Amino acid sequence: MKSVNLILLGHGGFGREVAAWVAARGIPFKIQGFLDDENVASEILGPIKGHQPNPAARYLTCFGDGRARQMVREQLEAVGGKFTSLISPDVMTATRIDQSINSIFLGACSISSSVVLGNDVLIQGFAVVGHDVLVGHGVTVSSHAFIGGHAKLSPFCTVHPHAVVLPHVTIGEGAVVGAGTVVIRDVAPYTTVFGLPAKVIAYGKPHD
Repeated sequence: MKSVNLILLGHGGFGREVAAWVAARGIPFKIQGFLDDENVASEILGPIKGHQPNPAARYLTCFGDGRARQMVREQLEAVGGKFTSLISPDVMTATRIDQSINSIFLGACSISSSVVLGNDVLIQGFAVVGHDVLVGHGVTVSSHAFIGGHAKLSPFCTVHPHAVVLPHVTIGEGAVVGAGTVVIRDVAPYTTVFGLPAKVIAYGKPHD
């Protein structure tokens, strides 16, 4: 398979991790370098702001925050940037996931049948997404999390490692599920829950 020229957006820890996974797993990308507005390193091609897209390359955002992934993608698409997704070869899936734009699916995650995926999604290694789950734009599912069948992950919510979301439960927009939490009922938007079972520990505010 012919390699695709890839430019990674973000040179933080996660950006470097993505580059390492591409090399380690033989994913058919040839990394050209990074764009970053804050960090300085030899492999950084320049800032994201003001970048003129390379028509021969594809782009991928490497931020932990789903809103940042979406925002930067939309900014660069507006000036002609073309985005791709990263799918590790050991991902287990019964759903077409390659139609999700600017998304990352890392090693040995499992995505079952009839899952609906938005764009700018991050599914970390060994996470399990059950059948008929709705995964909204900018959602992050961390390693070893389990999402039960027919659950709904609303846009920009985050599920931290080893959390369990039971079947048919809805996680509201922008909500955060803490590590190791078991969610047995719906979680309101922009709240943070933690514990066994999940209890609200913080309230956030909607983004403009």
